[in-house]
Amino acid sequence: MRLESILLWVGGGVLGLLIVAQFFRSPLRGMWMLVKTVVFGCVSIFVINWAGSYVHFHLPFNPATALTAGFLGIPGLAALIALKLWVFPV
Repeated sequence: MRLESILLWVGGGVLGLLIVAQFFRSPLRGMWMLVKTVVFGCVSIFVINWAGSYVHFHLPFNPATALTAGFLGIPGLAALIALKLWVFPV
């Protein structure tokens, strides 16, 4: 295994542990943040699907896309749209 790969895995593990530690430090705040991001993701995907219905474009509506749109915001929506157009061209 290459050094870059090992450093990437270690960095991802440390980041994951920090997120889990933050969640257990204040679980209600963590749950509230998760609910807010999922709701934002659902609303934004709904808006994209509503606007895209005029040109026959829609994004799949599932927890993975809602969390991606919620956590990453506008760049996450752009990434989902680009991925949809790249993998499944209209």
